[in-house]
Amino acid sequence: MQQTFIDDIQSQVSRLLATQLDGEFKVISYPSGFNYGITYGNNAYFNQATLQDIDTLLGVASNGMMDLTGASFSTLYTQIMPGVTFSFSQQDSARMDKQETAASSQVTSIVTEFANAGGTFSNPLPFGGRLQDVFNQLNKQWGALDKLPDGLSALRNAIGSYKSAAGDSYALRNRYYAATARIAASLDNTLHPSTTNGGMEVDASHCYVGYTPNKLPSANQLLGSLNTVDNAVSVQINLSSFKSDASDLSISGSTDFTIPLADVLGISVNGSESYDLSRYTSSLSDVTIDITYPGVTMFPSLPSALSADNTTGWYANDILQEVAVKTGQDATGYKLQGTEYDIEQLFGPGKAFSRLKTFVISQQPTITLTFTGANESRITSDLEVGASMSLSLFDLFELGSVSGSYSVKSVDTASSSGTVTVAFGPPQVSGTIPLQQQVAYVMGGVAAYPPDNL
Repeated sequence: MQQTFIDDIQSQVSRLLATQLDGEFKVISYPSGFNYGITYGNNAYFNQATLQDIDTLLGVASNGMMDLTGASFSTLYTQIMPGVTFSFSQQDSARMDKQETAASSQVTSIVTEFANAGGTFSNPLPFGGRLQDVFNQLNKQWGALDKLPDGLSALRNAIGSYKSAAGDSYALRNRYYAATARIAASLDNTLHPSTTNGGMEVDASHCYVGYTPNKLPSANQLLGSLNTVDNAVSVQINLSSFKSDASDLSISGSTDFTIPLADVLGISVNGSESYDLSRYTSSLSDVTIDITYPGVTMFPSLPSALSADNTTGWYANDILQEVAVKTGQDATGYKLQGTEYDIEQLFGPGKAFSRLKTFVISQQPTITLTFTGANESRITSDLEVGASMSLSLFDLFELGSVSGSYSVKSVDTASSSGTVTVAFGPPQVSGTIPLQQQVAYVMGGVAAYPPDNL
């Protein structure tokens, strides 16, 4: 029954957004909602709450449904990256040893000329010793070894002689420098986002890691789409053949299920009294539940990629692609060292390093209950217009908080056929609620499982 309900929403959203979705739409649970005020104020700062929603890890709840966990994707990234190293295969290491033994005099010349030019060696030395330290320092200062100035001609000549005698080793040491510099830049840009490295300003003195601001809609664009009520998805649930604790149920005309009434709809009134449908129904009752999600809207969100020169962005998918393939292998490249994280638990569907690359949101859903042959006096007594409510649907979705942010909008008992219609909905957004605190309903989205599916 739960899966039928989810399948119905997924099918409708997939049809509605067929030309826009960049993958398979999945229903996601995220009760706190999406802060749609992406920017705010005269300075158009980015809303940190919005960026935290976008930056949330995707997980699987205890009921098996996909959810947004509230934990940070970029934070997990900063926990993974310190364990990433660049290392050489046994074959490449042996080739380097052989070439550098044959070119030992050139290696000595490089170290000597570096010291003669006023260079000082790092303490501790990096992997690869003094020669690698020279490569690292010169690459960092001048951008490339072949860009050394004329004032360092003796050092430049020594490096040229080494390159001629040990070409493979020369290339691999340069590659090692570039790789370690990329790891360091990625981690630093993530831990210390700024306006210069592509961070997104959330106030005058703080930035959040970048999420491709050129691809994010503005708050006005989101509001316009959310208010396009024709972009709606509706699900109808019909219940009949009520027994004391169960009934037959169909969803949008599907095959009937027999389901415990307590599992259909839980109603909490004013944060205290809690009921299910058995309170209002008898064997002669029929109930229709209409659920509508107005203003269905989608938008993409991608972490800002670390640039080729390491100056902007933070997310290096190229590093993680090698990590996923080469960790534990005898290969030259990026690998994940240590035991804190296992790549088998990090990467892939259902694993820890997952996120939504496309969000699908809507206005808060409305729910209408139509009772036939039910206990009208109890309905009108319990569900008074204006009463504060929270609703639990199928043990999957919570609408309203414990204190009840939903309310009864109307109760219609005027029908000549003996029906009672009760409409529930969220409160109207008050002008006193700042834009950056207003939320939309998260219907779901397209999952991403980096590094294979960013």
